[in-house]
Amino acid sequence: MHPLDSHPMSFPWPSSFDRVPDAVWAQQPVEALALNYDTVENHGWYSNLDYTVEQVGEYARCGDVLIDYSGGTGILAKRLLDRLGSKSVGIVIVDSSPKFLRLALEKFQGDARMAFRRIRFLKEERRLERVDEVLGDAMLERGVDGLISTNAIHLYFDLPETVRAWLSVLRPSGRVFIQSGNIRNPEMPDDEWIIDETVEVIHEEAMAIVRDEDRYHEYRACIDDAAHMAAHDELRRKYFLSVRPLEYYLDILREEGFEVTAVDRRRISARVDEWYEFLSVYHEGVLGWVGGAEKVVGSVASEAVVADRLRLMREAMDRMFGGRDEFGASWTYVTAEPAVST
Repeated sequence: MHPLDSHPMSFPWPSSFDRVPDAVWAQQPVEALALNYDTVENHGWYSNLDYTVEQVGEYARCGDVLIDYSGGTGILAKRLLDRLGSKSVGIVIVDSSPKFLRLALEKFQGDARMAFRRIRFLKEERRLERVDEVLGDAMLERGVDGLISTNAIHLYFDLPETVRAWLSVLRPSGRVFIQSGNIRNPEMPDDEWIIDETVEVIHEEAMAIVRDEDRYHEYRACIDDAAHMAAHDELRRKYFLSVRPLEYYLDILREEGFEVTAVDRRRISARVDEWYEFLSVYHEGVLGWVGGAEKVVGSVASEAVVADRLRLMREAMDRMFGGRDEFGASWTYVTAEPAVST
């Protein structure tokens, strides 16, 4: 047994590297928003993490440092720790949300293998900090052995710059593990969904229900108001971004100095009720046109309007999935390594 394996709660971080930075977010109380979001790990469609966990579990060696990029509340990190067992591997959760990071700290602060870094939004430069700007000199000098991005790469605003920063912190022998259910993979069969594209169909089905069902007659005026609908279309597309093709991501990885070593696809079974529960949190983005979203009309919807939105969302989902309890979603997994210079 490697000597580090006998101390599963310890890890040899660089001497000047602080696991928990002296930052305001780390001193704040845990908020309900983060606690509510964290329950998503219990949803069956989060089995999309299983393949990544196995990939990383096989790859990681004792003494390695991994970055859980966009790691949020630590849903992936928890599964990685379970998979790694007594293996002493350091995991740095990097995220832009202080609320999510604070909950991750609450969950893992007693585990010396865990560290935390926030990437802030720099208003004057109109960008997020890069990962190489928050790790500190000691970690940059060491380099990291792996970087994992799950269920997030489709959200990154400046992907080339993000990928460039990933490369700069990786050791030459390092590896990145990327996955998302919002990549248009040409290998996806016709009976599977790109998961966020369900939202557009929910919107269309909801409009049809409002037109067909008299109990929703008060919202027909919303549908007939072109400006109202256009504003809410724009809002919906801010919540749920347009899906890009797989080649977009592969091209950027290669252009920024990576060699793509594997591309895989998996069918993930999602329960309709769990996906409804998740989308309900974002009801303004999905069906905000029902009664008007606060970000568009400037006023908060009444409890009755919100209840109608949620009921309409569920009815629309029942229609689009034909009353089935589950649907198949397509997840794409990409592995890449720093390209060898010739």
